[in-house]
Parts: sequence; structure tokens; C-alpha cells
Amino acid sequence: MTRTVIDENEEETSPWWRIGLTVLILALLVAAWSIFEYGRYRAGYDRVTFRDIRLQLEQSNTAQEVDLRKLRKEKLDLEQTMRIENQAYSQVRKDLMELQEELLELKEELAFYRGIVSPEDADRGLQIQRFTVTKNQEDRSWQYKLVLTRVLKNRGTARGTAEIQVEGVTAESGSKKLLSLGEISVPRVKHLRYGFKYFQNLEGEIKLPAGFAPSRVILVLKPGGKGNKTQLKKTFDWPEGQKQT
Repeated sequence: MTRTVIDENEEETSPWWRIGLTVLILALLVAAWSIFEYGRYRAGYDRVTFRDIRLQLEQSNTAQEVDLRKLRKEKLDLEQTMRIENQAYSQVRKDLMELQEELLELKEELAFYRGIVSPEDADRGLQIQRFTVTKNQEDRSWQYKLVLTRVLKNRGTARGTAEIQVEGVTAESGSKKLLSLGEISVPRVKHLRYGFKYFQNLEGEIKLPAGFAPSRVILVLKPGGKGNKTQLKKTFDWPEGQKQT
């Protein structure tokens, strides 16, 4: 039969061994933490300094955000100012162009009236002062304007007819063709009648056939009534910007 012998001295010393082991472990942990803190200190780490630096960075970041918002607002204000200035500049440029066009029209009218009252042209009779064509929105349609004049010293009323012919080239054959007013006027008229003392504007609409490229306009004035029966003929080139058919 086996007997178990218990050593009373062993039971008494066992708890102290455990306490010593625990103390040793705690001492090692404290030593490890101290070494870690010492290492951070030797590396330049300072908790107070780090806290101050972090506070400074946060304050700097807040200040930069304030500056950024301010700059964004200034940017929006500048963009708004630029838009207003661009609109104002566009309006001024538009007004200037309109004034220039108006000035040009006034100069043309002044030259027109000077041509009527000029003493050096006292012997001049009936004249074709101006002829213009302007493209309409409708396809192959143009508006024409014919201005006839006489000097003031001529008495009585100038009467007669004006014929308009458009010369051009047909796309199909490539040959020249002459179209009379009766073929192209809207509504159809054979010729224009004039009757005036000093000047007269004759206006109307013409519509050219498809495939016809106009090159020039031939105007013929045929005085009526008594007196001078000499016909007046004048040719105008068709404006380059109005040649689309």
C-alpha cells in the first residue's frame, strides 16, 4: 500500500514563491515602461511640447479655414464684378456700333442732300443716286431700294419709268442670262413708275430662280412726258455678301 508523505515546510513556502514571481513580473513591466518613456524622451518626445504643437496646428488650421472662406468669397465677388463689367462692356460696344452705323447713315444722307442742292451740279438732270439689295429671310428673296434725284434748280416734276434687269449665270448650263423685273418682281410688275420734284425712293421685292447666280444689276430710266427723252442707264455690281441663292 502506497503512502503519501506531505512536507509541511513546502506548503509554508509555496505562497511566497508566487508572490515573488508576481512582484518580479510587475518590476519587469515597470522597467519596460520606464525604458520606453526614456527612449521617447531621448528621441525628443515631450508630452507637454507635443500638446502645445498640436494646439498650434489646430489654431493654424482654423485660421487657414477662415482665410480660405474669405478667399472664396472674394473670388465670388470678383467673378460677379467681372460678369457685370463684361455685360456693361458688351452694352457699350453695342451702343458704339449702333452710333457708328447711325453716323454712317447720317453722312450718307448728308452727301445725298448735298448732291441735290450743290450749285456745281445745277445743269444735272435726273440721276440714279443709289441702288441697294438686301437678303430677306425667305429663300432666294431680296429687297431692293432705288433712289432717284434731281437738283433743286430743276423745275417741274420728273416722270417716267425705271426698268431693272439682273444679269447672272445659270448653274445648269453655265451661260449668262438676263432677267427682267417682270420675271423676278414680287408681285409681278413690268417696270417701276416714278414722279417727283427733288428725290424719290422706289422699293420692292425680287425673287431669283433656283440655280441662278446674280452678278450685276442694270438700271434704265426712261423719262416720260415732254422735254428731254434721253434714257439714263447705270450698272451696279451685285453685292458679294448677297449672292447666295
